[in-house]
Amino acid sequence: MPELPQGAAQVPEEVQSNVLLTTVDFIYNLGRSFSVWPMTFGLACCAIEFIVTGTARYDMSRFGMEVARPSPRQCDLLIVSGTVTKKMVVPIVRLYNQMAEPRYVVSMGACATGGGPFKEGYNVVSGIDKYLPVDVYVPGCPPTPEALLHGFISLQKKIRTQSIRTVPWYRKEYSSAVPIPVLGPDIFSSAPQDLTRVREVNMERLMATRAAGTLSITTLNHQGKDEVVTIRNNGLAQEMSGWRLFSGQGEQSYHFPAGFVLMPDAEVRIHSGPEAKSEGLSDQLWTNHYIWRNEGDSASLSDADGNVVSTFSYEGAKS
Repeated sequence: MPELPQGAAQVPEEVQSNVLLTTVDFIYNLGRSFSVWPMTFGLACCAIEFIVTGTARYDMSRFGMEVARPSPRQCDLLIVSGTVTKKMVVPIVRLYNQMAEPRYVVSMGACATGGGPFKEGYNVVSGIDKYLPVDVYVPGCPPTPEALLHGFISLQKKIRTQSIRTVPWYRKEYSSAVPIPVLGPDIFSSAPQDLTRVREVNMERLMATRAAGTLSITTLNHQGKDEVVTIRNNGLAQEMSGWRLFSGQGEQSYHFPAGFVLMPDAEVRIHSGPEAKSEGLSDQLWTNHYIWRNEGDSASLSDADGNVVSTFSYEGAKS
C-alpha cells in the first residue's frame, strides 16, 4: 500500500473506487497550470516563433495556454520575446503592472535575457530581469517553438510546486507593483532604488516557491549487492549537519558529515552493502553490510532537531 502523506486519512476499502483524497494545493495548482493566458505581445524575431508555437504543427493549446489575449488585464503570462530597448522597457513594465496576480514572466531568447548580439549597443538593456521578476528563461537566438513549449512545461512545474499557504499574492501587505523605469542618459543608474525593488519582488517569489519544497527520499532499492537510497532537495540549499537516515527494521542510522550541503534541485545517494561504492561527487558511503534487505523495510530522514522529514518503503530487489 502506498505511503500516505502526513495528516492524510485512510479511505475505507469498500469506497476506494468512489472516493479520492487529495490536497487543496493539488487542485488549486492543477487548475492554474493548465489555464495560463499569455499576452499577444512581441518585440522582434522571437515573436514569430511564439506565433508559430500556436499553429497546428506545435499547438500550445495542448498545455492549456491557447487563450492568448490582447489586454494585460485578461492575461497572467507575459512572454518577453525579442530585443528590449531602453524605450520599450517602459511600456513593458507598465503592461506587467496592469496584469492581475498571480502573474508570470517568460524571458524568451538571448536578447530578452541578456541583450543578445546587441548587448554592447547604446539603446538595448542587458536583460529584462533587471526590471521584471522573471520566472522562466528560454535560451536560443531565436528559440524554436519546441524550446518555448519546454519553457511552458517548466512554468507549469513551477506553478505546481507553489502553495496557498506560502504564495505572497494573497497577503494584504503584499504589493508586486514594479517601478516604471525613467528614461535618461543611462537607464541603469537613473533610479537605483527601483532596481532594488525589482530584486526584492523577485526574491519574494523565489522564497515562496522554495518554501513549498523540502528534502524527500525518492527511491530505496538495490543494484546487485549495492543498496542505494536517493534523497532529493526540492527546496532551498540545506546544510545537513546533524541530519540522520534511519533503517526501519534494521534500526541503524547514518549520520551526514558535518558541513555537508545539498543544493536546490540536487540529489544525494547513500550506498550500503558488500559492493557499495561511490559513483559521483554527491554519493555517500554508509557501510559494507546489508541494511535494506528485508522486504517491506522503510527509511526515515530526520533533521538536526530529530523531526522526521520524509519516509519511504523498500521497493524490493531489482533484477
